[in-house]
Amino acid sequence: MSIELINKDGFDIQIERKENRIEILLVENEAFDKHIRVRAEERKEFLKPWINMLISRKKEAGLKGTMHLARKLDCIALFEKGKHEEGFLSLESINTEIINLRKKIREEEMERRKKEIKK
Repeated sequence: MSIELINKDGFDIQIERKENRIEILLVENEAFDKHIRVRAEERKEFLKPWINMLISRKKEAGLKGTMHLARKLDCIALFEKGKHEEGFLSLESINTEIINLRKKIREEEMERRKKEIKK
């Protein structure tokens, strides 16, 4: 997974996860108005930690629901559309993506619990 934070001054910060290490690089690039750019293939991995905070409902996370999370992420990140589509996801599409991924994570957790109970 690599995430880019692109600044107006022509430099961006790239964060790359390699095994158990996170590398942070300052790279010269064209300007992109201080947003994290999340590629379509990296979207699920980027959203998972946020959705886990939403599911756990920890008070320190301060998240009030999927649309609240979608609004916050829309302010800091640009989510690219699919591989053969240009542009970025709308707020409503980000919310739908969060809802779908939250449902999938909960189903996986329930399956994991069922397996533990059977053992």
